[in-house]
Amino acid sequence: MATFDVLTDSTSDLTPELRQEYSIDYFEMEFSTEEKTYQASLDWNDIGAHAFYETMRNDVKYRTAQVSVKNFTDKMRAHLSEGKDIIYIACSSALSSSVKTAYIVRDELREEFPDRKVICIDSLISGMAQGMLAIECAKMRDQGKTVEECGEWLEDNKFFYNQCATTETLSYLKEAGRVTASSAFFGNLFAVKPIIISDSKGQNLAVKKVKGRKSSFTEIADHVSNYIVSPEKQTVWIGHADCFFDAEQLEMEIKSKIKGVNVKKYVIGPIVGVSVGPGTLICNYFGKSKTEQV
Repeated sequence: MATFDVLTDSTSDLTPELRQEYSIDYFEMEFSTEEKTYQASLDWNDIGAHAFYETMRNDVKYRTAQVSVKNFTDKMRAHLSEGKDIIYIACSSALSSSVKTAYIVRDELREEFPDRKVICIDSLISGMAQGMLAIECAKMRDQGKTVEECGEWLEDNKFFYNQCATTETLSYLKEAGRVTASSAFFGNLFAVKPIIISDSKGQNLAVKKVKGRKSSFTEIADHVSNYIVSPEKQTVWIGHADCFFDAEQLEMEIKSKIKGVNVKKYVIGPIVGVSVGPGTLICNYFGKSKTEQV
């Protein structure tokens, strides 16, 4: 019987099948327009993925919100009440303040559950790479590792979980504060596509710009092939923001450069999707430390 539960949040992009297979729970964030608020369900309960990205293509603007104190408290209390310890693998603190809220709730619940442990990990990443950390933690738990051992492993290994991405337009990154207005303007004007990684500080960092959509696929495949470790032993996850056929092209590029690698695809969830916009592709993999890439 598991001695602790693994939790993450909406930015992890874990599919229902993965969450069920590895017994992972998550805290739901929110996204909203001026008229309506949605729960950031990774099951797409409030709005379907295609419909969501179509609204963005039609100029609907969304805002995102971190996990509320109440949601943190209610879900943590539910797990602790079952006699379980908790590891929470949070979105990068450079992109969200949810982990800081989790620290506060953890400390407030100590008096109520003095014999239980709650470990909060700042993953310093988001998206499926964050989800991959949760999966590895769940595997270790099921192999009999303690909550402390898993917490130490996560802190020691989180910098090896990488992302390399490109966007169809720089506009959403500009609105999310990821690039300057002038960079976004000239990038879109001349069909420049950024190559973006998650750096060791948990920020999204543009490391290169290429001309044209297809060139960005080649550049991502080159980057991943340079930094991936033991490709034959892992799954590379390609996330797409309602651009499945582009994801297939990227998959072919990666497989042509990295022999024997297993590739799977998923739809980028709503919280990450609001920041990056439709047409985005994100490649998530285990590789060299992020400190070596910039």
